[in-house]
Amino acid sequence: MPVRTHVYVDGFNLYYGATKGTPYKWLNIKELVRQLIPADHDINKIKYFTARVSGAHDPDTPRRQAIYLNALRSIPEMEIHFGNFLSKTIWRPVMNLPVGGHTIGCPTPAVLPIGTHAVALLREQLIVGNYPPRGQARPNNATLAPLPDSVKVEVHTMEEKGSDVNLAVHLLNDAWKDLYDAAVVLSVDTDLTAPIRMVTQERRKVVYLCAPARRPPSRKLTTVSTYIRHIHRANLARAQLPDPIPGTTIRKPPSW
Repeated sequence: MPVRTHVYVDGFNLYYGATKGTPYKWLNIKELVRQLIPADHDINKIKYFTARVSGAHDPDTPRRQAIYLNALRSIPEMEIHFGNFLSKTIWRPVMNLPVGGHTIGCPTPAVLPIGTHAVALLREQLIVGNYPPRGQARPNNATLAPLPDSVKVEVHTMEEKGSDVNLAVHLLNDAWKDLYDAAVVLSVDTDLTAPIRMVTQERRKVVYLCAPARRPPSRKLTTVSTYIRHIHRANLARAQLPDPIPGTTIRKPPSW
């Protein structure tokens, strides 16, 4: 008898953990999951959690995302759920100064040569200059922290809100409704530890935690999950959407 299976994907977690920096962004989620679970598992639903990105840093980013989401919608089992981005400015201490030829207000003013310069507290000593020194590893017990009187700058940041919460709610709600026998979770967000534990221990459902090979899950997540699956580049390469999507004019963005 087929095992009823639902798939839950944290889109940004998957992107930054697995596909960013690779030629495999045109990812077919269903085909990827098919490689990671037994053949008797019937994928009934795929829930993809994301947020609409801003074009503040790259004006073409929203267009590429829209193209990809439209491509994902060609998968019959796919549902896309949106959170949102919170745009804000925050003040943060400077740890590194990737600038050259500028004077900074150290106890003794210094002109920095071109390079990346650490300004940090290391065992209560002020370090100004390249750190660690070239050819030397940072000591395991070294603690880098901003100086109490460090230079502070106001920076713009975009914080994605809602995807992890939405994923957790759907994972739990579908389990309590008995809509699946097995859940596949594509995320290494430790905030999902409690929801996954409830699903496996209280509802006695099977949970496959799928984690990028280059970003292994925490012990918290591995402890509560039934099985751990690692996503390798070879898996990504074998799980690419067709280009174009059959019956449409949707094509992979050229920069991908």
